[in-house]
Formats: sequence, structure tokens, C-alpha cells
Amino acid sequence: MTTAQPISSLDEASRNPAAIFQQEWRIYRKMVEGDYLFHRAAYAALRRVLVEAAPRPFRFLDLACGDASASAEALAGTEIASYRGVDLSEEALKLAHASLAALRCPVSLRKGEFQAELASRREPVDVVWIGLSLHHLRAPEKLEAMRAARRLMGDDGMMLLYENASPDGESRDGWLERWDKQEPDWTLLTPGEWRRMRAHVGTHDFPETVSTWRELGRGAGFATVSEVYVAPTDLFRLFMFQPL
Repeated sequence: MTTAQPISSLDEASRNPAAIFQQEWRIYRKMVEGDYLFHRAAYAALRRVLVEAAPRPFRFLDLACGDASASAEALAGTEIASYRGVDLSEEALKLAHASLAALRCPVSLRKGEFQAELASRREPVDVVWIGLSLHHLRAPEKLEAMRAARRLMGDDGMMLLYENASPDGESRDGWLERWDKQEPDWTLLTPGEWRRMRAHVGTHDFPETVSTWRELGRGAGFATVSEVYVAPTDLFRLFMFQPL
């Protein structure tokens, strides 16, 4: 979120990146405006955790940061010591510079994949945040990323994820069926925009059950897994993973 990154095109490799960004950003902004992915409540929950439970001060790593506007709002007035944002979209990072200008801490932004950032980073962090992007990976890759995040933090650190999640016992097909039931409520999108977004979700989204998310957390070296927020549709949940 920006929030999450804009929806990716299935044929983006053959197209101009700036044109892709502009086309997809229009769809994405409609989704944010309609609050269809419940960004507002998710980032409000993130802010509560940062204010009440994060180390003070804390170093914040924002993976797949997009334009960082929602992160900047959640971080405003907190005891943040430094901000690092990573995203694949150069255009989104340009917007992030403006979004983060009011933060009273050092800010750095990097173009790249969040997996590469986690694998190569050596500087420690206190809070790792990723919203609606880790679900693009299969479970073994999710585990690898979460292990890498755990290595970057001390025992008082935390990883926070707002991601696709299924109730225990639900298959990916079942989750997608529930996703499709949202179409009548997404009134800001044209039929073509809905089809484009749905094609992305059907190809690239891999939700995990609540139990699997907990298992991934324990496998990554986190001792405590908490559910901070559950979206009204029960399609997304915000989890907090802590070493102790």
C-alpha cells in the first residue's frame, strides 16, 4: 500500500513502465478512494502498534512501499528514527519523496525487489512492514523473506504484514470465489478495470490460511504471532510477528 503497489500488468515487460504506472495507478487510486482493500483501518491499526508497542525510537523498513502516502500518515508524530522504503516502481518512488517530506528523520528510498533488499541488507531495523505484496510469493518464498526479516531485528523488533488470508480450511479457489463476490460493491471501477484487476489477482495472489501464516512466523524464528486487524470481508488480515 503507499500503501500496496499498483496492480501489475500481465504483459508489462513489453510495455513502457511509465505508461503502465499511469494506467494502473488510476485503477489503484480508485481502489484506495473506495477503500475496497480497507487501507484506512489497516494503517490505523499499524499506527496503533507503532505508538503502543514499537521500540523507541524505531528504524522502519517499508517493503513494496509504493508512494508511501499511507505509511507517512501512520508514521507522523511517532518516535521513528529512520525510514527506508523499497519499491519496483520508479514513478511511485518519486511520489514517495513528497509523501515522506514531513517525517523528522533520515529517509532513504531504493528501487528494487523487496526480496533482494531483505537478502542483501546488513543494517539492522526495528520494524519491518509490508502491505499486500508478500502474497505474490508461494509459501516457501514467504518463509525465506520472513526469515531474512527476522535476521535484521533484535529481540524487541517486530514484523507487521497486511496480507491475503483465508480462514482455516479454505482453499485458494474458495478465497477467489469470495473475492469475486465483491464486484457489485466496487462501483468506482469500470467493468474493464475490474477484469484487469481480477486477472492480476487470479494469476498472482496466493493467500495463506491463518494457521499457515502462524506456522510461517514460527518457522521464520518469531515466537509470538498476533492478529491485529481482520478486514470486514475476511479476505485480509494484519499480523504482528515478534521474536519474544
